[in-house]
Amino acid sequence: MRRLVPLALLFVCLFSSSSALAQQARFTWLRFHNVAAGQDAQLRSMYDRVMAGQKVVGWGIAVPLTHTGDPWTHVVYVAFADWASADAFAKATESAGAFPVGMDVILNHIVQAEVPPKARPKYIGVDTYVVKQGRAGDAISLFNEWGKPLFSAAAEKGRIGTWGFSTQSSIDDYTHMIWYFMSDLAAIDDLVAGSMSLDPMKLRGYEVRLRDLSEPEKYRTQLLRIVQSSP
Repeated sequence: MRRLVPLALLFVCLFSSSSALAQQARFTWLRFHNVAAGQDAQLRSMYDRVMAGQKVVGWGIAVPLTHTGDPWTHVVYVAFADWASADAFAKATESAGAFPVGMDVILNHIVQAEVPPKARPKYIGVDTYVVKQGRAGDAISLFNEWGKPLFSAAAEKGRIGTWGFSTQSSIDDYTHMIWYFMSDLAAIDDLVAGSMSLDPMKLRGYEVRLRDLSEPEKYRTQLLRIVQSSP
């Protein structure tokens, strides 16, 4: 698979919320749908109805901009501050039931952006990793040392919006996810430049540590285009 961003981006970091971070999400529910051609508008309309009155930090619908062979066409992301709100969302979607669900995943956020986004996002970058058993602590340490400064700097400049580093345990494809919202795809170049500006020896050290704690052959990266979001 062609990588859109170098390994040096590390645990860049999805799906918390593209809101102004007045309330940070504890976790995000990802719901994947395989929508038939011509039914995109119906899916959006259904979720507009489902989300009316729901207590969420933010939500949206995205479609793949780059394809990885996944059997889904749309992913709905809903960020919650507590489990009670997630329960209410689950009941509302069960009542709607217009579109079959391909898969549900819940992301638990470990590290998130601390600066409110400066522009409405249009794209999402996603990197997923399989971290070896017993190495989760090392992964967090590496992200805080390397990824967090990189993404914080880009967010301060307005190049990216909300970003985060999260875990999930419901499917075997990955254990950790890095996600970041962008208002334009040029932000990828800025992230690459920020990474490559590091001292070469330090950069190499980060890459070696990442390879040691993860399974590099299972690394995946994808770009998504946001087709609906609130706020």
